[in-house]
Amino acid sequence: MLPKQDIMLKLAEIEESLNQLEQSVYDRISMEGKMEGSKLAGRIKELEGKLSAVESRSDVIINRRDHSFVRQKLELSYKTS
Repeated sequence: MLPKQDIMLKLAEIEESLNQLEQSVYDRISMEGKMEGSKLAGRIKELEGKLSAVESRSDVIINRRDHSFVRQKLELSYKTS
């Protein structure tokens, strides 16, 4: 009966070790997921800033082009009248 008790005790120790390992792996995966999520959020914020800058520049270019087009049209209208 002693060997059976030793085996049961060892099995309980192994099970406890596996549970601890499983929890450790879960915690690490969770922490890495949060870190990656944070990095991704930072990258998205950076890209949104760049997109905003591009949109602003494109608005300036479009406004300049509109004024240039209107000026050319006025000049053409003046020349033809």
